[in-house]
Amino acid sequence: MQHRLVLNWSKAHEALKQAAKNEIKDPALIPLTGKGWTYVTFSPIGTRPSLFLFDVERIRALARENDFTLPHEVVIQHNKIVITAYSEDGRQSTQLFCLHRLIEAYGRRYGDSTENPHHSFYGKFGGIYDRPEKGRIWAIYSKDDQALLEILQSVERLAAENQMNGVRLDVGLSNGLSALPRMLHGYDDPEYQRSGARHYKITDPIKFHVLLDQALIDYARYQFE
Repeated sequence: MQHRLVLNWSKAHEALKQAAKNEIKDPALIPLTGKGWTYVTFSPIGTRPSLFLFDVERIRALARENDFTLPHEVVIQHNKIVITAYSEDGRQSTQLFCLHRLIEAYGRRYGDSTENPHHSFYGKFGGIYDRPEKGRIWAIYSKDDQALLEILQSVERLAAENQMNGVRLDVGLSNGLSALPRMLHGYDDPEYQRSGARHYKITDPIKFHVLLDQALIDYARYQFE
């Protein structure tokens, strides 16, 4: 069975979409792209979204049941891979071109789901930053940390093989709900960690709910069929 690569393109990335359709190889020929996210899935036909997407409502319910605290185990389960493209010219279209090329290379390399059973993912690429020096990113999520680590190793190899003049790619791990750790009392405090505490108090429940609501909005944009 084959993995299928599906992109739900952002309107802000229309120029890149057309460039890909027309097989343009030079990013300098692509008009400037705007801020936004293009949503990507890579999974066998018939994949149920519930097998991949975080159970956001479970996190919400768990927080409510525990006086707005979250256990350490729940927080670290929600990881992601982040590939950031930085370009010498600072053009978003150059950065996005490089990321899209990497995504397509991934699809070709790991298309056989029998040989690569742990390489399914969902994610998005683009960004909403105004500062060009922050680059553009490709965020990758998968169903568990073992699969994520296999994908990380694969992406690192592909990034090394698909270098593009004038573009630097950085690959690393981050928390899947990026803003969540900043809402947790003691999460980044070594002394708090050394104390043996295994739960973190949510310092701003309103922002916490906004974060989860945004995740649910994102989930509606991932296309598995």
